Order: sequence, then structure tokens, then C-alpha cells
Amino acid sequence: MATDKLKQIGDAISNDYLGFIPTSNSTKPPHIANGLFRYCIGETCDTRDVHEWMFEDNAKNSISSEEIRDKYEELLQNGFQEKISDIKELRFMLEEVFNQDNGAYAGSANYGYSVMTISSHWMVRGPVSSEGHIGEFLFKILSKQINGKRSPVIKLIQRALENDDDDVTNLIKPIIAFPSEKEKRNISNVDYPGDSDISWDSCKQIIREGFDRLSANLTVTGESKNSLLVLRRIVNYSIFATFLYLTHCNHAIYNGDNPPIVIDAGGNLESIKKASEQAYTSAKKAVEDYYANAIRHLLSVEIATDSIDACKHWIEGMSFSTQDRADTIKPALISYFESFCGEEASAIMALSRALQIVLYTCEYKSSSPSDFCRVLGIRSGLIGPKGNRAKVKRYLINSFTLETITLSALSPEELREGIELKELSGKLIQKYNIVIGADSEFEYGLLEQYNIAQSTPGDLRGDLSINAQKLADTYISLGIGKKYADGVTLIGWRL
Repeated sequence: MATDKLKQIGDAISNDYLGFIPTSNSTKPPHIANGLFRYCIGETCDTRDVHEWMFEDNAKNSISSEEIRDKYEELLQNGFQEKISDIKELRFMLEEVFNQDNGAYAGSANYGYSVMTISSHWMVRGPVSSEGHIGEFLFKILSKQINGKRSPVIKLIQRALENDDDDVTNLIKPIIAFPSEKEKRNISNVDYPGDSDISWDSCKQIIREGFDRLSANLTVTGESKNSLLVLRRIVNYSIFATFLYLTHCNHAIYNGDNPPIVIDAGGNLESIKKASEQAYTSAKKAVEDYYANAIRHLLSVEIATDSIDACKHWIEGMSFSTQDRADTIKPALISYFESFCGEEASAIMALSRALQIVLYTCEYKSSSPSDFCRVLGIRSGLIGPKGNRAKVKRYLINSFTLETITLSALSPEELREGIELKELSGKLIQKYNIVIGADSEFEYGLLEQYNIAQSTPGDLRGDLSINAQKLADTYISLGIGKKYADGVTLIGWRL
């Protein structure tokens, strides 16, 4: 089969540039958790047996409770005499607990795509396609030695997964370890990459610092003593970090736009809604720009002369897996290229932009990298409203994710002593370009730079302040904010 040049370009960007595959609608929190945890502990477990148990009889492709009773008779308290109704009740409960994110699918044929909710090392399995190498991408960031040390998050994950005495794990440990844990577990050493093998940029540095602050602050809040909460918090930040990198790596690597994240606190302010929607649209555009720039970098090696003729000659030399693809893609690519030649000073850049569009429309039909922003944003609790009916999304953050991001932005000293909401606003802008509205004049000016303020109806400047107060109320309800008589709101732990 001939090499497909378009697919080759897409694969090169994912594998050699970005570091993960941002093109699956099926990527869910358990997939990202499974990949990251597997790299952190160097261990996998065969979870095939519990996969059979965790779906009800009426689920498509699931085995019956009678078959469960016959196959696992030795595990059952009453053996073959166990009531089928009791088995059914347990199976219902297992699915409710271990498939909260619908990351597992009934039937033995679907085991290879399934990951359950992970509460200990017993649930960490081998790789599945929906991971998209995101776990490996994050593990490399954590493994980078800064001042001679890897991220403390790795040890935190290892300790949390080692704890298998929690009530959740105890529900299924006998099933997973049947007939012998030696047959189910595959243990090896953690394989840390060398620092020279880890590509680095300013956005990865920000993510790493966020992970390290989150780890330290989980000790301050006492959450580090709760292994399930530790895992949930780290996975939550991991998904946000992946979203951040996808939407901000063009700024970090190619000096492109750094799209703001305008948080809508849910105050039903029309100007905030519109600004947040535009900011999210800017983030998706930044992903498109990254792909165009990465393609330009690839082409600069293959095309010796930055001219229209040289670019057309390169197009003619493209190979495709089928003639039908060649007949469809080449004319479209030439048309886009000729159109962009009138806008770009560089012919190679014009071709790069044309290839980005063709890649999105022909290679990523079901889910483009820009669409993947929605996948990550919704599943991290950063973007809403949920559901396909809400076509226009914005940064409608949930309280858990707000708390996670805040814990990643503050130092332990700041968390203990508390900082003013306006100061927190500055830190969120500095680290993540997150706009909450507590410094309305500065933030309005920031939004003007991205032409968001100018195209937003209503009193955006005034509504930013109202939005910040609504967010302050959320912090207070979470127990990490306190409002004083003079109107100042401090953010911190148990103030």
C-alpha cells in the first residue's frame, strides 16, 4: 500500500510535535487516568473478569447472571446456590461505581476499549486506543528533573494507588485477584525518560509548576490523606493541563496568540456569556494555527524553495492510499493553496494553511483537534453547557475544577495565609491567562487585545466585576474564601 502523505503529516504532528493524539471523541477521564497511572507505577492488571461482572444482564453483549454464577462459583458465598437476584443487584452496583464516566463497554469484544473508574493499582490495565498517548505526554512533564527533582505528583499517585483497602477497591478485589493475583498482575519498574528525550517549552513549564503546587496544597488541605480524592484531583488537573497545552502551545512554540480563558461564573450576564464564547472560539482557532505552523515546519525541510511553483510540484508528488483519495484531496488542496497565496507572503505558509484545512476535512472528519477542545473541556468541567443541544459552548466552570485550578495556582504559603481575590485574578492570568473579572480594568484591556471586548454587547467592563463577585460567592461556599466587612474577599484555606 502506498504511503498516504496526508495521514503521514497528521501522524507526525501528533507523535513528533504535539506529543499526543487529539482526534478522538471517545477519550474520557478514565482513559487519561489509566495511561498516566500506568506510567507512574509500572504495573498493569488483567481486569477482564470484573469487566464481565460490571454490566447488567440487559446490557448489549453482556453475559447473563446465570453464566456469572456458573463461572465464578468458587467466589460466591453460597456457590452454585447463590441467588441470581443478589448477583444482579451486585452487578448493577458495580456498574454504578466503576463506570461513572462510561469508559467501559459491555461484551468481551469491547474489553480492549474499556477502562473502569480507577481507585487503586488493581484497576490499572494495559493501553487502550482512546488514551491517545495523553498519559505518556503528562508523565514526561512530571518526569522532567527540575532542580534535580521529578514532580512530587508521581510519588503522590504511587502512594494513592498502593492503598487498596478502601471500600471501593474491596468491592472488586476478590474478582480481579481470582484465581490468583500472580496470574493477573504484571509488575515492572517505572521507566523514566531521560531529560534529553523530553521536549520542553514555556507551557509545559507552567503545567509542571501547576502540578507541583497542587501536590503541595493537597497536603495543606489534608486531601493527601484521602487516596480517592487525590486521584480524582490529579486526573481533573491532568485533563485541564492537556486542554491548556493544546490551546496554548502555538503561543509557547510559535509565538502565536495566547487565547484568554474567560470564566463565566453563572451569573446570567449576557456580556460575560458572549465574551466567554468568543474566548473559547479563539482557543479553537489557536489549535488550527498551531497545526498550520507545525505543517510549515515540516514542509520547510521538504520544499527547498519558498515559491508557488515549488509548492505545486510538491503537491503533485503527494502519494495517497487510494486513487479516490488522490482525486478528492489534490484538487481541493490546490484550490485552497491558490486562495491562500493571495493572503500569505510565503508560499510554504499558504500551502501549510491549505493542508491544515484539508487535514481537518478529509482526515479528521468525525473529530478534529479543534473539536477535541470540547472533549477535554467538558470532561474536565471547564466548558459547558453539556449536551449536544447546546451548540455554542463557553467556559462554564464547575466548582470542583475551579477549586483544582486555584490549588494549582497558589503557593502553600498563599493558601494558608490567604490572598485577595484581585491578587488571585492576577495569578490566574499570569499562569493560565484565565480571566475572572476581579481586576476589571486590566482584564477588559486584555480582552481588547483579542478583539473580544469590542465585539461583545453590553457593559462588559461592569459585568466583569459582577462576575468576579459571583465567583467569590462560589469560593466562600467551597470553604476557601472569606468576605470581610470592608468588602474584601480573601481566598485561602480555613481563613
